[in-house]
Amino acid sequence: MASTFRSRRLGADLRNLRDSAKFSSEWVAQEMGFSRPKLNRIEGGEVRVSQNDLKALLHLYKVEDERVINAYLVEAREAFKPGWWRAYQDAIPRSYADFITLEAQATEIKNWEPILIPGLLQTETYTRAVIQANPAILPPTDMDELVKVLRERQAILRRELPDQPPRLWAIVGESAVRQAVGGVEVMRAQLTHLGELTEHPHIVLQVLPHGAGAHAGLTGAFVVFGLPRNPDVVSVENMTGTLYMDQPGERQSYSDAFDHLRAAALNPADSLALIQRAAKEMQE
Repeated sequence: MASTFRSRRLGADLRNLRDSAKFSSEWVAQEMGFSRPKLNRIEGGEVRVSQNDLKALLHLYKVEDERVINAYLVEAREAFKPGWWRAYQDAIPRSYADFITLEAQATEIKNWEPILIPGLLQTETYTRAVIQANPAILPPTDMDELVKVLRERQAILRRELPDQPPRLWAIVGESAVRQAVGGVEVMRAQLTHLGELTEHPHIVLQVLPHGAGAHAGLTGAFVVFGLPRNPDVVSVENMTGTLYMDQPGERQSYSDAFDHLRAAALNPADSLALIQRAAKEMQE
């Protein structure tokens, strides 16, 4: 059974509970009637843990809050369930699938993009222009599949009760607004789309103007996923892959950087005005 991001997350949580209880893996395996390799595979997210075994492990680790126990039980049931993106597994790398999993689970998404419009806010024509610009990263032969994936991702912003859409706080550099990706008409349509999206109460968009000078986001784009019950996870993408970070110091560094960017950027109303001016200038 192939591990998933959710199963690896659950395994890491169980390992952290064991470490906090200061129990050795040998002792826990013996108490549970497991072999040590089985416990290692559970903590590695490689095998499914039954509901009864999970309850016994949580009891062993003195987890007594019924809400926390139920949350773990739900997580275990969902851990190996394939997401909708499984249908596109031939077109997307595993790191992208992990990114989509985090995005789908997040209750809050904080995204800094210095030169691109964030994926959740892109129009289809803009997305196609981005893919065509760098076929070494995303082969154009998979373009239709990749565009479908992005459309599916964007559905989280349209979720309705009982499922809440995540709160998306996006900060983009002015270059992302001024760069005519795909040509003037494509970019004007993208800027118009941004203006429409800002009407949604769960979406906040700010622009960091060129005049801000040196700022906390000069090292590049990043996303901070706020997850229910679990600590935040930071995603940093580069040309050859995606790095995920969830250590306290790493999370704090990126959270602080985002707060500095938020303070340096134009407020949402002024950001929208800049976007509208850019669209008008392109039209002229």
